[in-house]
Amino acid sequence: MEYFDLYDKNGKQLNQTKLRSEVHSDGDWHHSVDIWILNSRKELLLQKRSPKKESFPNLWEVSCSGHISSGEDSKTSAIRELREELGLDIKEKELKLLFSAKDSCITNKGTFVNNEHKDIYLVKKDIEINELKLDPSEVAEVKYMPIEDLKRHIEANDKTFVPHEEPYKKLFIALERHS
Repeated sequence: MEYFDLYDKNGKQLNQTKLRSEVHSDGDWHHSVDIWILNSRKELLLQKRSPKKESFPNLWEVSCSGHISSGEDSKTSAIRELREELGLDIKEKELKLLFSAKDSCITNKGTFVNNEHKDIYLVKKDIEINELKLDPSEVAEVKYMPIEDLKRHIEANDKTFVPHEEPYKKLFIALERHS
């Protein structure tokens, strides 16, 4: 069973924990991480979510993402998620915190409420897709896409991508500074 620490909408910790399933049914604010992998060709690694995912199955999104478990810090969660989803071992010093953002959505006919404070990281590294060990319960496939192509998809409101409005806007601004 997975527990999350609870926060208010401004990011202040409430000193409470709750089961993951309850957090998403009740719409509690919690923390998560997104990790973008950028190669030397200025391409971002994208993952297609597994068809088994309870939210946004079969849609493309960030290289890797996940929740921060109760008592865990952001970087530890990012390293764990990269290992679990992609079979990738990253050192803490390879993670560059780009920014934090709020992300909120309701899916599955109102039964899944996701209110997150996200820490968004960048890993600059050339990784071959065939070197990755994808967890099929999390990831259906991965591919690289040039930053400008991803930006066009997002600006066109492409329905094959998970909608992360504020994080995407901030990502493209941050990548102009860091790529």
